[in-house]
Amino acid sequence: MARRTFLITFDLLDSTLDLDGLKEFVKTTPIFENWWNHIPGVFLVVSDRDSGAISQAIRPFTKDARLLVVETNVAESEGFLPEKSWQWIRRRSDTRLTA
Repeated sequence: MARRTFLITFDLLDSTLDLDGLKEFVKTTPIFENWWNHIPGVFLVVSDRDSGAISQAIRPFTKDARLLVVETNVAESEGFLPEKSWQWIRRRSDTRLTA
């Protein structure tokens, strides 16, 4: 299966959220080849899994918090971010490059 980039966002105000556990999981799990977390409550991840598998994998950390996992086309992105963030995004925009 091909590597794809997903946006994961969740409700930071929900008291059931285990944010520290979620961050550690995203950083260490082999299901994500690469990750980005430059905005609180938002991750971009690179994976060969689908959105359902990703949602299921992180659900123990998000518990009852609202959660959205959506595949994204980072080549079609715009916003106000530091240059370091745009460098990560640009690297994912060129599918010839590795994660």
